[in-house]
Amino acid sequence: MEDANFVFDPAIYERTASLFALKRTAFAPQAVEALASDVLMRLATYTVAQEAHVAPEITAESVDAFCEALIQPDPEAAQRFVEARRAEGLTRMGVYFGYISAAACTLGEKWDNDELSFMDVTLGTGHLYALMRALRAERAVDFRKFNDERRALFATVPGENHGIGVTIAADHFRENNWQIDLQIGTDFDTLVTHAQQTCPRIIGLSLSTEERLDTLARLVVALRLVVPDAIIGVAPAGGLVSARIGALADVDLVFSRADTASDDLESLIAQQAPGVSAHG
Repeated sequence: MEDANFVFDPAIYERTASLFALKRTAFAPQAVEALASDVLMRLATYTVAQEAHVAPEITAESVDAFCEALIQPDPEAAQRFVEARRAEGLTRMGVYFGYISAAACTLGEKWDNDELSFMDVTLGTGHLYALMRALRAERAVDFRKFNDERRALFATVPGENHGIGVTIAADHFRENNWQIDLQIGTDFDTLVTHAQQTCPRIIGLSLSTEERLDTLARLVVALRLVVPDAIIGVAPAGGLVSARIGALADVDLVFSRADTASDDLESLIAQQAPGVSAHG
């Protein structure tokens, strides 16, 4: 039986596709290429056994048709393809496991073989990632568990070695009875793997320079793929524009100060879970 909590949310799809498109215009081509390669790699190697679901049999022609829809500038083309497969009787999870992983492989192969342009692949990757978010990440979340566990992963953005701000924030959270897993100077792949293994419900990232904003955006996308239910916040250094960071990195919360981050987060949790006390 299909999980009733999995509901395709067109609003989430449109928003995620729009924010991914913003990354393509804001970041240097090499940064966008790294982001696209990372998404395709992670989706192509997704283990369906984790979801105890058997992928449906689909044809290579159908996957090619899906990829053609994905690379269209209009994000609704991919959405219409998914809706058509649903009308034929394929489950939401069948779309996810039967098409998304296969399309990631195909887009990657055609990119390597110069059958698709940089623009084609980055468009397709953004729409593929947005579909994943709309299909999977919007399962019903019980925000009371965030408050009950009071456990979080805090880390510096890979490539940054200045951990004073995130260390101060970790200390404040611990004073408020949070268990903080603090990672400073951890490289990109190790940090993402660590998050996948520990499944934190809260992730706080520290950004000290504008030059690492593209790395932050890539990191958040990777984290969304491996821990889709997590709340992700970022604490930027003074002088950085919070609104721009929030949009380009697509985070749930931008912390204004290290010493008030705990209150900001608990306020967000309380807003998401009406009637739940943020302070236990």
